[in-house]
Amino acid sequence: MEEKTFSSFEVISENVIIKRIDKSLLSYGEIRIPNYLRDFFYFHEMEKHDRWDIRISYNQDDYYGVLYLDDYKKLRGKLRWGKDLTRELGNAAAKYIFDRYDGTHGEESVPLLRLKKLSRTEFIAEVLFPQEIMACRKRGPFERPDERFENDPETRLEVLKVHGLDCWICGFNYESSYGELGKGLIQVHYKGKDAESEISLTDDFIPLCGNCHAMVHMMEDSGAGIKELRDYVRFRQEIRKTKK
Repeated sequence: MEEKTFSSFEVISENVIIKRIDKSLLSYGEIRIPNYLRDFFYFHEMEKHDRWDIRISYNQDDYYGVLYLDDYKKLRGKLRWGKDLTRELGNAAAKYIFDRYDGTHGEESVPLLRLKKLSRTEFIAEVLFPQEIMACRKRGPFERPDERFENDPETRLEVLKVHGLDCWICGFNYESSYGELGKGLIQVHYKGKDAESEISLTDDFIPLCGNCHAMVHMMEDSGAGIKELRDYVRFRQEIRKTKK
């Protein structure tokens, strides 16, 4: 799916969209879905009065909602969820939305809802905080040339729109563990090798926690790869599960 940017939605890939969080989303617990997102939500497979039950995972908990068409001819619809998820999203984002009107938070700080599609009825939701993401970076001096890519504020935000906030290797999420203190605290690793070639946000960057980032650079010096480290960490995680 070709990447497109709109005033309220941003299409990142065929499985990921970004929605700017607004008062309506926090007040009514719903997203009005425009026609240009019909393929993302499989509206072309819906009958006129269909209502699909959906599951949304947020902060490692499952919430439930419904997806339906409110304009069958134009293939426009709504994604709605219950009060429990609305409350959680409000706890995370409300101050950024409602405080904008008294000057406490500016337009650039508006949180973003990242929605990753697993199937037509299963989604993973994350809230991205642009202000914190762009602020949580090393400012130099840089020991390696690739650190300039990894710590560029705009690059950090765009990479996390693509990949989300979980560590690519171990799955650690700072906000899940540290709450408010963990907002934006995920590092970005540049794994591209040719500085002259065009940079791909999808292929050349991954989010990493501090521990895994340090291990990646240590293993790269020895010639080992990132995927090998991920496989090793995930294997050890599965072993620990069997011992419980």
